[in-house]
Amino acid sequence: MNDSVLSLVDRSIDQLPEGLPRDDVSKVRMELFKQLRKAARKASRANGMMLYLPVERIHGSVVPASFVVSEPISAVGAGFQSDQVLEMLAAGRGQSDTVTLDGSSGTRIERTVPPPERSEVELASRRVEYVLPLPASPLPRWLVFTFSTVGDGNPDSEYSSALVDLFDAVMMTFRWSYE
Repeated sequence: MNDSVLSLVDRSIDQLPEGLPRDDVSKVRMELFKQLRKAARKASRANGMMLYLPVERIHGSVVPASFVVSEPISAVGAGFQSDQVLEMLAAGRGQSDTVTLDGSSGTRIERTVPPPERSEVELASRRVEYVLPLPASPLPRWLVFTFSTVGDGNPDSEYSSALVDLFDAVMMTFRWSYE
């Protein structure tokens, strides 16, 4: 993880405005490294297998969003069907819809999440989760994709909605890969 985090930091540093004093570049580099490691640790605690963070600037700004692909969740011995598990996961967690991605019926859950108590985060975030059953798995297992953005500080703004739409478009391209 450290090499990839360092690579992300280096790429981000390359995009800093020219003319910054060398001391400021060092401070920014350390802060970026700290924030990226923090995001990676948080994703790891949530059983994240992959963490996607946009680090390249688009029209001068870094997109305030991320998504995590979590390790498959198992329900060994629970005796529930996939559709029952998906309904239970969606219950009370926000607006949910049934989705079909590459032939798998899953659930899309969207909600606004307040900032965590006793944290440096001051803004609510907009969160979208896709929960998909793993096809051909001998045991009931589900994969979770979680997208989160603070957008422009308002989770209900047009900008936040555009970022959610972009993530939905990315998810519509999802395909299972069998090796």
